[in-house]
Amino acid sequence: MRRTSMTDSPALAPPEGFDAVAHVSRSLARVPWPWEVEVLLDLPVDEAAQRLPATLAELVDADEGTLLRMRVSSLDWMARVLAGLDCGFTIDRPDELRASVRALADRLTEWA
Repeated sequence: MRRTSMTDSPALAPPEGFDAVAHVSRSLARVPWPWEVEVLLDLPVDEAAQRLPATLAELVDADEGTLLRMRVSSLDWMARVLAGLDCGFTIDRPDELRASVRALADRLTEWA
């Protein structure tokens, strides 16, 4: 906001059923970062929601599990997030995320 002013008019009521917290959470998960990620998680959506906050990720119920949509600044960071979910996953996009996951797997194998 650049300029505000007080008026005597009452504020407009929100639309029926509007959930301000859910709206803000979804908005934060959609902040435009350089990478848009889509990964299919081998988890039901309710379990995925327990592992990833709504402010970080958009989760969509899918027949095969949960579609995870995130916007991130680092694919290496995203690889670590995926590794920490403790579930199988399939990377839909971007293809470059596969290289980050492989590099993390190589480092972990080397350190084991």
